[in-house]
Amino acid sequence: MKIKIGMSQTDITPPARVLLQGQVYTRISETVESPLTAQVFAVQSADAVLVLCACDVASVSRAFCDRVRELVRQRCPDLAPESIVISATHTHTGPVFWRTVNPHFLASKYLPPQAAFSEDITIPEDVWQVDRCFPYLAEKASGAICAAWEGRRPAAVSPAFGRAVTGHCRRAVYDDGSAQMYGRTDTVNFRELEGGNDSGIELLYIFTEDQKPLGVLVNVACPSQCVESKHFISSDFWGKARDRIKARLGDDFIVVGLCSAAGDQSPRDLVRRSLTHRRRTDPDMYGLDGASELGARIAGVVLDKLPAAQAAPPADSGILKHQVMTVDFPLRRVTLAERDAARQKLADYIAQSGKQTFDARDMAALRLYSGILERFEEQQQRMFFTAEIHVARLGDIAFATNPFELFLDFGNQIRAQSEAAQTFLIQLACDAGRYLPTEKAERGSHYSAYVFSGYTGHEGGDLLVRKTVDTIRQQFITQNDEGARS
Repeated sequence: MKIKIGMSQTDITPPARVLLQGQVYTRISETVESPLTAQVFAVQSADAVLVLCACDVASVSRAFCDRVRELVRQRCPDLAPESIVISATHTHTGPVFWRTVNPHFLASKYLPPQAAFSEDITIPEDVWQVDRCFPYLAEKASGAICAAWEGRRPAAVSPAFGRAVTGHCRRAVYDDGSAQMYGRTDTVNFRELEGGNDSGIELLYIFTEDQKPLGVLVNVACPSQCVESKHFISSDFWGKARDRIKARLGDDFIVVGLCSAAGDQSPRDLVRRSLTHRRRTDPDMYGLDGASELGARIAGVVLDKLPAAQAAPPADSGILKHQVMTVDFPLRRVTLAERDAARQKLADYIAQSGKQTFDARDMAALRLYSGILERFEEQQQRMFFTAEIHVARLGDIAFATNPFELFLDFGNQIRAQSEAAQTFLIQLACDAGRYLPTEKAERGSHYSAYVFSGYTGHEGGDLLVRKTVDTIRQQFITQNDEGARS
């Protein structure tokens, strides 16, 4: 069966200053360093459809996805909304557009009524907040999806694979078994990084019938957060990669950036980073130099692998399958002892501080305890976090999504067991499921592995792996049976 493909790209940068999502303190954009974009890939074969929409934002909510799908349904009634996957590149310099600002520092019912946060969070009137950013981004994303769908035409795909170092494990483990996100390694107590990294880059090039390059899907195991603490709007290293690629291939060439399993990854090499010694290492991965470096590495792979992909006979046909699952992941729970300990530690911290106004460091500690208490109450009301999972097959390639900041080990398990010749993993898709840590990370604790850092724990990760691998296997078995019958 011949495939039809449509691709589109659109600028989704709000035309105003915005609150920036991704840190535990308020940031307001001062300038636009680089535009935010939505990049869309839509493929159809017979009655099967898969639409991937990647947005330069920190995360997307289920409500946002529902709204985008509803707008698409109104504009493109022949496109099934459930075929649409919306994901985030996880830039920390995009707008707060679906949740309240400073979720970690909101007044908690577990804090004394006189407690206050010292940061001035008065928002100027010219700053766009959720009520303006949400509909603006939904309108832009839905428009990009419809443009790709309406522009679909006979096309061909050519898969490729490359390597470039992008992400590193950001959790340091110490001699007592504890772990810390971005922990110091220049100490005798440091033992190891908790996990590995993945230098593999999955590529899928798209060509017209006359083999003109249309675009590429690029799957990288690293969140785009080199400039995560800055006060400007930026697409981070994805913007730098696109700029380099387009300089060679033209502005119409579309680069769909897909973040693979990378919940415990970041652009920073903790081993070569030192607070006390000068080390020869990467450019500053907390700034634009680092974003440019990673963008150059990704662009280099995309440009280097293109000639071979173009020379190989691109596939213009193939069975496309797309399955959407609703999975109940067990909610990670707090024990009675943990609740009581958190309640006591919260009271002790407040009493010992002697404060009524708390700064960011105080509030991070207070959130640790109040977060445990909040989860205890939440687990009395529900037992599961329900998530939408997509698994699709195009030729010998598999696509698998999840809504989490998924730790790399789970992604490695899926890829290793997958029946596909190549597996594209897309995290932070169709909802914001927070972190999904490994059992080792839960033992080490700290941010990203705290009980309130995510909805589900390692049991949920095991469930995700089993469901994903089994669904891919069934899609391959079905296709092989059909091929034998034909």
